[in-house]
Amino acid sequence: MVPVPNRSVLRAALESTGDTVTNFLEQLVGESIDAQVHHQDIARAPSSNDLQVVEGEPLLQRAATLCGHKSGSPYVYAESAIVTSRLPARFILRLQSGNEPIGRILDEMGIAVTRKHLAEPHGFAVSRREGATKVSDSLLVRTYRIESERIPVMVITEWFLKTLSPFLSSA
Repeated sequence: MVPVPNRSVLRAALESTGDTVTNFLEQLVGESIDAQVHHQDIARAPSSNDLQVVEGEPLLQRAATLCGHKSGSPYVYAESAIVTSRLPARFILRLQSGNEPIGRILDEMGIAVTRKHLAEPHGFAVSRREGATKVSDSLLVRTYRIESERIPVMVITEWFLKTLSPFLSSA
């Protein structure tokens, strides 16, 4: 397990990890993580956006909750806008056909990525359609862009849920 004493250390640990959020969570909670997908829809990019795509570009919008495989506990609710044309077709197929978290697929496919923190997701409305009740009192919220070879491929907003509280040690 990863020792994380409080919210500020959780934020710092997430920002400094070179690992995926999925791997980080698995180490923190001590169990495998699955994605419970609420919706995956094709949408069109707005005229101004953080993905540096032209207006109308097709994007996969996905909302999912990262849950413990054995416990079923929800740990993170996430919404993503993904530029499907900038990722391998196999990545998109795996994303659309199962319960795998984005980070696990990127990792297993060997797609090297970097994260860039965003204060607000420019051009993407945060809907929280399915997860609104879960995220109203989250521990931590963050938005970032994922780039592969310096090309933006997705924007993700994550809400770290209070179900993580028992894993934040009091040390």
